[in-house]
Amino acid sequence: MIRTKENFIDKINEDHVWRLREIAELRAVITDPKLSKTRLRALSRSGVALLYAHWEGFVKKSGSYVLEYLAMQRLSNNQLKINYIALGVKARLDESNKSRKFSMFGSIADEIISYPTNRARVPFKKVVDTEGNLSSTVLQEIAWCVGINYDFFKTKEKLIDQHLVGRRNHVAHGEQTYIELDDYLALSDEVLGLMGTFKNLIENLVHSEEYLKV
Repeated sequence: MIRTKENFIDKINEDHVWRLREIAELRAVITDPKLSKTRLRALSRSGVALLYAHWEGFVKKSGSYVLEYLAMQRLSNNQLKINYIALGVKARLDESNKSRKFSMFGSIADEIISYPTNRARVPFKKVVDTEGNLSSTVLQEIAWCVGINYDFFKTKEKLIDQHLVGRRNHVAHGEQTYIELDDYLALSDEVLGLMGTFKNLIENLVHSEEYLKV
């Protein structure tokens, strides 16, 4: 369990570093001047799929780590910002839906309204859902859930949707899409930047305790 800021930073760094290393390894292979044109094209296509996989995987993992850290802080409902309370409410409503008893919905509402000092129930398992297609729309929802500012990524929406997700989908669906070396290298740099920014935002969130209600 992630109970301290140090635990959180260690988990984030561990997940980030191995992804950077793998991207760097493939990049070194792709830039080998001895590669034939056919092999370069095959590796570039594979590289786009890998870049997307690491981007999606890092967002999913690190976002879940934030929520796990918050869940372990034993904070009350009136200490946390509304997005985290909403996550807890949804999780409990989903459970109540299975029973189809209206009384269970009433008890949830009563607990939050009447007992704001009760410990908040922040879910962290299966909350950060990339839907297998991390478009900018999905990313914006994830940013809201974990409590980070989406503004930077708004300037990268075309990159995310067309150059990264779009190309990855073409490759995954077996379409004959060629990615030139310069395009691959540029996309690689952009993805590293996206991952780095996401990492900085969630680390700052935890360090500065921006998850607390002002």
